[in-house]
Amino acid sequence: MKAILVLTDFSAAAGSAVSYACILSEQLKTEEIILFHSYQIPIPVSEASVFDSSTDENNIRQTAVRDLENLELQVRKKISAHIAIRHRTDTSALGDINNVAQEEGAELIVMGTTGKSKLQEIILGSNAITVCKSSKYPVVLVPPHVSIQPARQIAFACDMKEVEKTIPVASLKKIVDEFNLPLNILNVDDEDKHFTAEMPLNAIKLYDMLTEYNPGYYNINNENVVGGIIEFAKHEPATLVLLISKRHNFMEGLFYRSLTRKLAYVTPFPLLVLREKEQQ
Repeated sequence: MKAILVLTDFSAAAGSAVSYACILSEQLKTEEIILFHSYQIPIPVSEASVFDSSTDENNIRQTAVRDLENLELQVRKKISAHIAIRHRTDTSALGDINNVAQEEGAELIVMGTTGKSKLQEIILGSNAITVCKSSKYPVVLVPPHVSIQPARQIAFACDMKEVEKTIPVASLKKIVDEFNLPLNILNVDDEDKHFTAEMPLNAIKLYDMLTEYNPGYYNINNENVVGGIIEFAKHEPATLVLLISKRHNFMEGLFYRSLTRKLAYVTPFPLLVLREKEQQ
C-alpha cells in the first residue's frame, strides 16, 4: 500500500488512531504515513469583538504545524526506517476528504472516534460518519481503548440484502488482499426480524463473490446487533470488523449509519468501513 492518511485533532483518542496506523503501516507494508489536521478559523460574532491573537489564522496554523512536527517525532519511533512520514494542515473540510487523500496519494484513511471533550466526542462521532459516508477510500475507525496490535482476521458484518447492488466487490477484494487475513462473514440480523425470501439467494451470491477467500460464515441472531457483533469479536481476538456504508436504500442507510456509530462508541476493536458500490 502506497500511503495511509491519518486524521488527528491531537486528542488522546486520536493518539490511539495514530498508534494503530503505525501498526497498520507495518502490516500493510505501507510506503508512507501522512498526518493530517484540519483546523477552522473562528468567525467573529460582531465587528466589536475583542481581538484574540490565539484565533488569528497564522497563529492557529503555526500551532498546528508545531503539534504535527512533535507528533511526527513520536511516530518515527514506532515505525520502520523505510516508512516515510510527513504532515499536512489546512482548512479542508472532512466532506472533501477524497480530495485530500487523492492529492496525498493515500489509499487508506485512519481516524479516531472520539474527541477531547464530550461535545467534541459528539461532533467527531458525526465527523466519523461523514467521512465514512463520503470517502471513496477505505476508512479505519479506531476507538480510544483499542488494543494496539496487528489484526488477525476480518469479520464482514453483512445483512445479506441486495449484495450485487451494494457491495463494492473490487474495493472489498483489494483491501482483503492487502491485509491477507482470514475472512469471516457475519449475517447480521436482529432475531430474523429483517429476514426476506431473497436473503438465501443473496447469501449464495455473496459466497460466489468471495469464494476464493474460503470465508467462514456465522449467523448473528440477536435483538441487539451491536451486542452480537461484539460477542463474536470477543471470541476472536484482534478482529477488524468490516462494514459497508450504505445509502442505496434510505432505511438501510440509516440502519448502517446507526450501526457504525454505535459500534464506534462501544467496541474495543477497530472498524473498517467501505462505501457502498456506485450505482450505474
